[in-house]
Amino acid sequence: MSAKRDGPLPVSRLIEGALRRYGLHDRMEERAALLRWREIVGDEIASHSRAVDLVDGVLVLEADHGAWRQEVTMLVPMIIQKFNAMFGEGTVTEIQWWDRPYRGRKRKNGK
Repeated sequence: MSAKRDGPLPVSRLIEGALRRYGLHDRMEERAALLRWREIVGDEIASHSRAVDLVDGVLVLEADHGAWRQEVTMLVPMIIQKFNAMFGEGTVTEIQWWDRPYRGRKRKNGK
């Protein structure tokens, strides 16, 4: 028999259990790390680049221009360090660029 519960389980706990049961928990944690891109690189860089995916330690990025790709490339060690500090060692071990062009957000007054 199962242990008696004092009440209903929180939805977050039910979802976490389902994600673990179907092998999606780790993938969701990887995806959640992408949401912190702006915090990790700052507003200016985040307005010209984005984290597209994170799978098995490989962070995939795209930028709206080659100059921004070069700028972010110079920051790779810092980006890896910050992701690993926030989410645990080994979260990001490598960074790759997505070859699909990224157009970014349209800006007011051409800026």
